[in-house]
Amino acid sequence: MALSPDDTAQLARNLAAVQERIAQACRASGRDPAGVQLVAVTKYAHAPFAQALLELGQLDLGENRVQHLLEVDAALDGDPRPRWHLIGHLQKNKVKAVAPRLDTLHTLDGEVLAEKLSAAREGLPPLKVYLQLKLAESEGRAGAGSDELEPLWRRACDLTGLEPLGLMGLPPRGAPEEARPHFRRLRQAAGRLDTQQLSMGMTADLEVAIAEGATVVRVGSALLEGLSDDARLP
Repeated sequence: MALSPDDTAQLARNLAAVQERIAQACRASGRDPAGVQLVAVTKYAHAPFAQALLELGQLDLGENRVQHLLEVDAALDGDPRPRWHLIGHLQKNKVKAVAPRLDTLHTLDGEVLAEKLSAAREGLPPLKVYLQLKLAESEGRAGAGSDELEPLWRRACDLTGLEPLGLMGLPPRGAPEEARPHFRRLRQAAGRLDTQQLSMGMTADLEVAIAEGATVVRVGSALLEGLSDDARLP
């Protein structure tokens, strides 16, 4: 199964529009657009949506749920293969199933999970990881607390199966500008770890995130605009 020609054309326009938003935000901040990676989130769509993104040259794909990632990955046809980013919470009992498929995990939040991930990458290149800092105490968000961050970073750096890159965070729900102090807090925490790699910003607030130093933005809903129901999960 493939996207219809109309959906494929619309997806190409959506992808180009997101890339232009990133470029404009970088120009406004005096940054090089090449320094911001786009992860296209596929959690709302069927496998043909992911296949079409790959054929458009968008290889970095993001998923929130392990089961959907595994199902979509199995349905993809040949080359090019995706670089999978898991951007949702990872339960420890699902590490063995998904760790070999991942390029990057954005939600490392504990030492036990780090150790299990490292062990699951035996014989494979180290898994790139972002430590998730909890930014919203009242919303049930996952993530490590501020006092846990440095010990977790040191442990991840010691594990041969992991390659720590930086930090990730999810601000509380609200208007885009309301996310700014949370993104700034994440940037400051990353500075204390001597890294500038920041996975932050989504469809609504990517401009604010880039202004505050995002090096990865995770965009899903903007890519689905105007696509038919056939492309979307029910």
